[in-house]
Order: sequence, then C-alpha cells, then structure tokens
Amino acid sequence: MKIAISCFSPLMQNSLSFFLKDYLSSESECDFIITDDVNEKKYTKAVCFVSDDVHSHIRKPFTQQSLFEDIQAFYENIQSQAVDMPSQSAHLQEVQSLPEVFEPPMSPPSYPQRKIQGQLEAQIEQICQESARDLTQKIIALLKHT
Repeated sequence: MKIAISCFSPLMQNSLSFFLKDYLSSESECDFIITDDVNEKKYTKAVCFVSDDVHSHIRKPFTQQSLFEDIQAFYENIQSQAVDMPSQSAHLQEVQSLPEVFEPPMSPPSYPQRKIQGQLEAQIEQICQESARDLTQKIIALLKHT
C-alpha cells in the first residue's frame, strides 16, 4: 500500500506523515491520497478524506490504531472497486473526451409568453378596477353617514 498525503493543515500533514512513514509515496506513484482539504484539487488517484465529519473516511481525532483500521477499510474498498475499473475507465475516457463547454444542438423552444402575459395583465387590471369601484362606494357611504 502506497499513500500520498496532501493536507491543508500542517499539523495533520505531520501527524499522518509520522504515523504512515513506512507507506509514504509520491502522488504519481501512490495508491491513494489522504487529504483534509474539502476544496480539494483534482486528483488522479482515489482520495481519502480526514475530518471530524461522521461520513469522512478517517474521522478526527484518531489514534494510530484507528487510523490504520480506517485506512485499511478505505484501501480494501478501493481494491474492490478496482475490479469494476475497466468498464468505468472507458466511461471516464468518454466523458473526458466531451467538450468543456456544452452547446445545445438546437435553440431553446419558444413559448407563447406574450399571450399569457397579456391575459394576466388584463385580469390584474380588471381586479384593480373592481377593487377601486368597491373602495370608492365604501368611502362615499362613509362620508354620507358622517
């Protein structure tokens, strides 16, 4: 098992390096990368996250034993996924060959918005006129009684 460490926190970087000194490797030669950076850059290898989140691969705080257990579980998981990798790599290559900017093959459909908008405006105007008439009648009635 070859591991690369790329952590935002220097303390995390040094702690992991100390515990995993026998497994350290460069990013180009590793089996996976351990990081604590949620805004991770695009890695070409599997990424093992370290955080205090329940769903992280390695949960902080950790002991040397819990670290090795979590790493072993992660490594076994990526090994089992490697069996399915040939079909996934073909899909990945197909997706990577797509253009960066998607351009739709045709223009978006046009809807008769002006007709609907005109109908709505007419309904709103009618409601306003009716409300204005009702209000005017109520004001006149109040003025007559005072």
